Amino acid sequence: MIKMARSSVRWAFNWLQWDPSETEFLKAISCIQTEEKERIGRFVFKKDARASLAGRLLMRKFVNEYGNIPYNDVLFSRDKSGRPFVNGDIKNLNFNVSHQGSYTVFAGEVRNLLLGVDVMKLEYTGGKKLAEFFRIMNRNFSPLEWDSIRAGNSKSEIDQVSMFCRHWSLKESYVKAIGVGIAMDLSRISFKINSPLVAGPLVTDTELYLDGMKQNWLFEESLLDSDHCVSVALQENKSAPESLGLKFETMNFKNLMENSVSLHSLDLEYCKRYFSKPEQP
Repeated sequence: MIKMARSSVRWAFNWLQWDPSETEFLKAISCIQTEEKERIGRFVFKKDARASLAGRLLMRKFVNEYGNIPYNDVLFSRDKSGRPFVNGDIKNLNFNVSHQGSYTVFAGEVRNLLLGVDVMKLEYTGGKKLAEFFRIMNRNFSPLEWDSIRAGNSKSEIDQVSMFCRHWSLKESYVKAIGVGIAMDLSRISFKINSPLVAGPLVTDTELYLDGMKQNWLFEESLLDSDHCVSVALQENKSAPESLGLKFETMNFKNLMENSVSLHSLDLEYCKRYFSKPEQP
């Protein structure tokens, strides 16, 4: 099934709630490339394997349905930074994946642009006191951002953590879009938050400043649920494209596997090893 009616997708899969049966896992792992299967097999915990597997399946689903390529002909490689791309003469097909908290998220576009996505769970589990954690992270944020995060320490710790995560998600989406990763000096990037992030509306008025100069980027922000925020960074022809107002669609396992094709035989030993692993630390 080829879906050409629209050119943009936003998908979210709650892998934490996905407790696959042996049959489901065998089918899912048979639908990704051997090297990706081997990579996933090296995870120590089941939760990390499921999060990564969901991302690989979302990628294949998108390229199959929107790139007009048979499922079993889709072939991915990785660039020098480790970012997946589709082999072959495939034009105007851009995508990015992120997983954190309970979700794997996917943003895809059938147009030539820069694209990055990042999801964050709105929580702090670092162990240190929040003030100490903020002190350690100080150089990664501008004074404007810290003022937004702390609000002069008038916010509750929960609200400060939520705003911190929102800013981090924005930064991650941007550096992923430009292909440099968080090795970049993040203090050069400053976001000006203009609207609160609440359930329902898509926020598109956040501004990006690089070395103090405003940049022409669009950032689409939303809440997947009360515990997770997601940011999508977009730039087309060095300009901020008009937002399509597209919100994330929650996928279930049936959606994820629609039109999938096994690339190799079912691997019972691999499946056995997965189910023998602990869920998490």
